[in-house]
Amino acid sequence: MLHRALMSLRLALKASLRPGRFAGPLLASAVLASSAWGCSTYSTHVGADDGSLGKVVVYRNGIAYFERKADPSGNAITLRVPQDKVDDFLKSLTVRDAATGKTHPVSFPTQAASNDGNVDMVIQLPDSVTGEVVLSYITDSPSWKPSYRLVVGEGGEIAVQGWAVVDNTSGEDWKAVRLGVGSSSALSFKYDLRTIRLVHRETLRDQQQFALAPPGGETLIPGTDTKEAVLAELDDLEIPRPADHPDLAQVANGPNGDLYRRDGLASGAPAAAQPQRTYGNANSIRQMAESLKKSKQKVVIQGYADKGERDADARGLDRANLLRNQLIEEGVAPAMLDVATGGVAAGRKAGVVLIAKDDGDRDEVAVSDGGKPIGESHFESSSTMTVERGTSAMVAILDQKAQGEIVYLYDADSPRGNAKFAFKAVRFQNPTNSTLETGPVTVYGEGRFIGEGLSEPIPPGTTAFVPFALDRQVLMDKEGSTGDRISRLITLQRGVLTTELQHTKKSVYKVTNRSTADATVYVKHAVPKGWTLLNAPKKLDRLGDSVVYALTVPAGENQTLTVEEATPITRTIDLRSPAGIELVRAHLEAGSADPKFAESMKKLLTIHKGIANVEQQISTVREQMDDYRARLDELEAQIVHLKSVKTDGKLLRHLQDKMVEVSERIQKSTIQVVELQQSLLLQRVEFQDGVSELTLDRGVAAR
Repeated sequence: MLHRALMSLRLALKASLRPGRFAGPLLASAVLASSAWGCSTYSTHVGADDGSLGKVVVYRNGIAYFERKADPSGNAITLRVPQDKVDDFLKSLTVRDAATGKTHPVSFPTQAASNDGNVDMVIQLPDSVTGEVVLSYITDSPSWKPSYRLVVGEGGEIAVQGWAVVDNTSGEDWKAVRLGVGSSSALSFKYDLRTIRLVHRETLRDQQQFALAPPGGETLIPGTDTKEAVLAELDDLEIPRPADHPDLAQVANGPNGDLYRRDGLASGAPAAAQPQRTYGNANSIRQMAESLKKSKQKVVIQGYADKGERDADARGLDRANLLRNQLIEEGVAPAMLDVATGGVAAGRKAGVVLIAKDDGDRDEVAVSDGGKPIGESHFESSSTMTVERGTSAMVAILDQKAQGEIVYLYDADSPRGNAKFAFKAVRFQNPTNSTLETGPVTVYGEGRFIGEGLSEPIPPGTTAFVPFALDRQVLMDKEGSTGDRISRLITLQRGVLTTELQHTKKSVYKVTNRSTADATVYVKHAVPKGWTLLNAPKKLDRLGDSVVYALTVPAGENQTLTVEEATPITRTIDLRSPAGIELVRAHLEAGSADPKFAESMKKLLTIHKGIANVEQQISTVREQMDDYRARLDELEAQIVHLKSVKTDGKLLRHLQDKMVEVSERIQKSTIQVVELQQSLLLQRVEFQDGVSELTLDRGVAAR
């Protein structure tokens, strides 16, 4: 039997793939004994001696729809229902008149006798029923498995063939049935309808006295939420800081120390230098980011402050934003990360806590199948076929033409993607009104096999890509960079600026076509939730959370694609730091700042520029002094040498005069450095005082 079935499969596949010929509307080939469940072990099935099976539709959600026709004798139909299928049977049973389609009421014995695990159910019909009836019901069944063929033709035409592998494990031969397969988003479950349920009612008596017991005690734990789960904790030193953060910034007068210390920032004399701290644990942050990207779980980053820190709520929020920004930099979707402040909390030191909340708003991409579309599909035979018990049938369910072509697809982000080369792929449109389920795809072209792929669910009418080969003809090179622009100033206190930045990410793709023919290349670029594309084309194809850009690359040439995206982040910066100054300068040049703030800040920037000029002058003079000192050492050595050989005194006197001249230059340069340092100190104090007085409510000019 197995040998004959294998021969049938080969002949059917060979016939379906002849040039110019495809599978018909329904072709049952390959009736195979399944080795997975053996030739003698079958599932139980609903049996009827006086009814024939007429239709079977197998679904992807683990059920099958059965339809039987019966000519009841004595207005009764006897069915053998397996004990484990009684609930599904009763839940879904309908009895219709075969001629009129009218639904008939039925009755059945409550306590039916069991025989070898089966329940004998006698379905009693009304006396008015005289003709044939149709019984329909559902029971559990193995899911069917899809398989596809794509035959690439000329002129942008693709032949799309679909096959379904159906397993008959019911223990019953499906003889001359109309066989169908389908899938949907419909839910399916078991429900007990057979068990008799008696409702207990309390007996009451008149004038009855009741002694009521108090309810049981409960303990309320302050500050906890049973829906919260702590994922990770970081102390203050484990949280990374950017160079312009007040905890790290090198300000105009040298090391800044801690701008958040309890006594605040002095507005006049420079703060005393404090030991530089080391912040951030790169490995810990990277591992945390990878874990969050895999789980796709939304989290709340809650920041805390130490007791005694000035503006504890703001400090806690700053720490939370610092970690959020770093996780975004490591590739976590911004939409997954919320921030909150805990201020000062008993038992907690400065740091952050990551909390996963089951608030009913979990990202839909966190479900096990990645949130892919389920859709609806239904394929049914137009003729009958036979599938014996213990065999599997391979059924042709689809044979249509579709618009499509062979292209290249660059996909570096998928689990089986490639970061260096673009895949050869078939791009086609689903020509049916049903969703094409995930399944293997065999690709044929020019009368031969050219590759295999695996499709994702393809909704009706949508365009899909199926990568099937990697010929390394299209080489990809990707470079990335990030940047920040101030979009909104939030608070400014004593030189510490909290701002909303537009954090930008630029990806540059260089596409090189090494083949001898022009290539159409589609670049798949992932856009995590929370990022927004900048300057995106009006018409842009999307694949899930990714966008797809199309390029035509001539043979032997290359092209460049630049993709820029942005997300808002909140950051605290020190206006005295070089990086902070440059951010504010760019913000003023963009012309979006408050006029009063801009006027005062421009005066401070002028002072800052003067400070930079003085620092450059000091550096230049010190370099000259180093040259003078080196020359002075040379002259001294030469004079010593001349004295030892007792040469002509004219040269010796010349060198001695030169030595005096160089010494005078060193003395003048030293005086010049002292004067420049005094000027620098005055300008630094003026700059720091002006920055400390500056607010967003009112611009204060530097004095």
